[in-house]
Amino acid sequence: MKKFYIVIIAALAAAVAAGFLEETGWLSALCFAFAIAFTMMHYAVRSILAVSYRKKLYDLPGKRRVHQTPTPRLGGLAFAPILCCSVILTLSLHVLIAPGHHPPIANCMTWICALIFIHMTGTIDDLIGVRYAVKFSAQIIASLLVVYAGFWINDLYGLFGIHALPAAVGIPLTVLFLIFIVNALNLIDGMDGLAAGLCILTLGVYGVRCFVAGQYFFAVIALAALGVLIPFFYTNVWGMGSRRRKLFMGDTGSQTLGLVIGVLAVGQLMNAGTAPLEQNFILVLSPLLVPAFDVMHVVVFRLIRGRHPFLPDMTHIHHRLLRGGYNARQAVISILCLAAVLVSVNLLLAPYLNVTLILLLDALLWCVLNGVVWQLARQHEAGGSRKQIRSNDLEIV
Repeated sequence: MKKFYIVIIAALAAAVAAGFLEETGWLSALCFAFAIAFTMMHYAVRSILAVSYRKKLYDLPGKRRVHQTPTPRLGGLAFAPILCCSVILTLSLHVLIAPGHHPPIANCMTWICALIFIHMTGTIDDLIGVRYAVKFSAQIIASLLVVYAGFWINDLYGLFGIHALPAAVGIPLTVLFLIFIVNALNLIDGMDGLAAGLCILTLGVYGVRCFVAGQYFFAVIALAALGVLIPFFYTNVWGMGSRRRKLFMGDTGSQTLGLVIGVLAVGQLMNAGTAPLEQNFILVLSPLLVPAFDVMHVVVFRLIRGRHPFLPDMTHIHHRLLRGGYNARQAVISILCLAAVLVSVNLLLAPYLNVTLILLLDALLWCVLNGVVWQLARQHEAGGSRKQIRSNDLEIV
């Protein structure tokens, strides 16, 4: 509890100090957004845990489950409301402090409508379940609301030789991109701390990048989302199910985070007249490569085997690491380290190689690593089979 108050006091003190150091007030706004979101989520986690166990709204252990005790999966229920409250409150106070420096209010409200819509669909899915057609319909509507707010990809900055995009191409591409990111983060959410850790890495990169680039509205969203995620991450990773202190984000949380990160990515990829350099373009895409490559690999693998691409199985990278002898904590740390390495290496290579070549090298690295993981899994399973045969022989003797 003392650590919690230390974090809040430090964030608020930083907000006040930043207000004297910066004329526009955006630095203090970022600290304030983080502190408010962190505080609200800290108390929301306790309430969600109490209600979930009281009403028996938890996820039971099963064949595809890593957890061993019933665990609530409604952690994401608080993500969108807290994020919206934090952003709106921060922007409202910022308008009073610095009237000449604030984003268009209409665009902000339309984005919030999209977030609330995807949040409602995810909540229904976590409580009673919905079909894939309903999920995709909700994701399409939310993506169209984002485009209506004025956020769409109008430039690829040389990716596969493509630069400026007309609206007839850029708008459908943006809708597909947002749906892809939402589902990629939803599908990779299979272990404690995995999806949340990848989102924390992504939001940290985006928050710094947006602040440096002067995209302050997106920076506020990124810092508020970080404030929401950190208390949840602590409960998700270090909380003990046996003591009723563990919490999952569920589809509500993963889809909400997917839309938030997708909107932040689209906002940074837009060419507003001052085109970013290719290395900035790479910096936007790099944190998304691990969930993107994983979902592409899983879907292709299922189609090759004649399975439905959206039916769950054990072919994700974290499942293969488990079969290769890693425990859950080691698998998550390995994947997070891989994501951090991709971001760092791509940033170093960006001044020397073009965007297309860097992404092809990333895809090649992913394929090689997947081959290594597959081989480890086969060797580990073969070793386990041999041990089982030996134990059976001893029992017969």
